[in-house]
Amino acid sequence: MIPPSECSIRVLIVDDHFFTRIGLTAALNMEPDIGVVAEATCGRDAITLYAAHRPDVTLLDGQLPDIHGAEVTREILAQDTQARLIIFSIEETEEDIHRAVAAGVYGYLQKNAPRGELLTAVRTVAAGRRFFPNTVNDKLQARLTHAPLSPREIEVLKSMAKGRPNKVIATEMNVSTETVKTFVSRILDKLAVEDRTQAVMVALKRGLLKRK
Repeated sequence: MIPPSECSIRVLIVDDHFFTRIGLTAALNMEPDIGVVAEATCGRDAITLYAAHRPDVTLLDGQLPDIHGAEVTREILAQDTQARLIIFSIEETEEDIHRAVAAGVYGYLQKNAPRGELLTAVRTVAAGRRFFPNTVNDKLQARLTHAPLSPREIEVLKSMAKGRPNKVIATEMNVSTETVKTFVSRILDKLAVEDRTQAVMVALKRGLLKRK
């Protein structure tokens, strides 16, 4: 068996779940051309281990206990512009995918992807090409057709999701009730819905809001 460090494709795995790391390591190390050279359980460790090993591919979870995978991607690319990273996540909303692509990832995979797709993704990205399955590409394209919400609109949307009335939102944001009404109207228009309940449902589906 070829030592991981001598394989043509050296991989860093980043995931805070022990059994996920074990499964990924086993699946990749079975291949003669792929070897896992290091494992990290959080974003900060990932950045440190990347600098130490300079892997060909970094496979990281989108949701880490300390830093989001997109932020880890940005920090690693800041130290090495040639870094090739794949987000491997249970989250697959439009916003999750858009955030990862904007950060500079080379690929995006769902955690329920079959082993064959995982291997194809690793080899494709190691060769310097992008890997985004059709389901991921479709959601990314859908995201591009939607009008983006401003940070203030997102703030109002989060308060709406908590069931807060306009007066309470206005107090929290230190603005007038009329201003909040304007924000709500814009949110409904941008999300193409008729009421606050529908707005929250669509926002959750698209990833603008997170389920607790």
